[in-house]
Amino acid sequence: MLSIKTLPLRNLRGYAARSAAVALFAFLTAAVLFGGTLLTSSARNSLHTVQARLGADIMVTPESAKNDFDAQTALIKAEPASFYMDAAALEQIRAIDGVERASPQLFLASAKAGCCSARLQMIAFDPETDFTIRPWIEDTDTLGEMGLMDVVIGSNVSWTSASQGDVIRFYDSDCRVIGQFAATGSTLDSAVYMNFDTCKALIQACREKGLFKYGDFDGERSISSVMVRVKKGYAAEEVAKAIRARLDGVSVVTASDMLLGLSENLSRVSGAARTLMLVLCLLGFFMAVTVFALMINERQREFATLRAMGASKSMVARVVLTEAMAANLAGALAGAVTAGVVLYAFGAFIGEKLNVRFVLPDLSQAWLPLMLSLLAAGLSASLGTLIALKRIGRTDAACALKEGE
Repeated sequence: MLSIKTLPLRNLRGYAARSAAVALFAFLTAAVLFGGTLLTSSARNSLHTVQARLGADIMVTPESAKNDFDAQTALIKAEPASFYMDAAALEQIRAIDGVERASPQLFLASAKAGCCSARLQMIAFDPETDFTIRPWIEDTDTLGEMGLMDVVIGSNVSWTSASQGDVIRFYDSDCRVIGQFAATGSTLDSAVYMNFDTCKALIQACREKGLFKYGDFDGERSISSVMVRVKKGYAAEEVAKAIRARLDGVSVVTASDMLLGLSENLSRVSGAARTLMLVLCLLGFFMAVTVFALMINERQREFATLRAMGASKSMVARVVLTEAMAANLAGALAGAVTAGVVLYAFGAFIGEKLNVRFVLPDLSQAWLPLMLSLLAAGLSASLGTLIALKRIGRTDAACALKEGE
């Protein structure tokens, strides 16, 4: 039975093409709003997480490693690498004024071969002096001390068969997975962490396979990097300058430089996302005004008939507004869901193409951007329709009914 309550739904079905056009713009607006907001906020959170996880103010590596390892882009697109320098650099760095703590690390890259579960960056650290890795291992609830052939894996290493309590293989040597880090959205997620004894055992296994290219490597006198924490009251740049002056053949980079690439890419993507969101919101608003203005002009006789049957102006306006809200919210919901599915399914691929690392929140935490996207679509429909509805108030029902006779 036809009534004011069922009329909006009948009109949406009867004018399917017009309803689809309104829903399409709402779909695009919500998809960009929800996807852009989710992406930029996730990238910003990832930057803060990486900054906290990095832990050090300065990183010192061999100058000869620049061909394989660029500390300024290592958090974005570093390839697994192996490089070494004399461990004597550690004590020299510790003796520099302004250095509060310094801890060594040893790197080894696994091979693209059947002897390894995957090609990954392996990072060994000294549990007694480390201040960048061990605090996060404790967050994984790993009990006891890390023993020989025990490893903690980054979040992305779960793409292999490894998981907590399983075995991951490097150079035909089995390593026991005792923990896994939460995601950071950086290359730290694709690394495997262990103590020096485990790393040296794997280097020996690598040698036996004929895959180790540093034949003169001295396991007792070699390190790959030194992570440095600066004392309060000292500037990291000044301490880095002192390290460069004291040590030859090293590359020194501050944490701010390492995070610079992430910050620049985040600013670029955020700016583009904000511009696109603004353009689409304005376009959606003007399209809503245009579409409903044309619709109301075409339906003057229909509205006049409703008025002649006793419907008030407010009732007619409510019918049109309900149609607008239904079409916009349906399109907006579909757009937000589509954007969410694409981001959650292809987030790693999208981040790689945009050169931005981000960690998407749990679905339970994505409700706020979703609500904001739907609210924006609803407001756009409401404002556009209210502007167009002014024409109803200016039209005389009798005149409208006589048109076309």
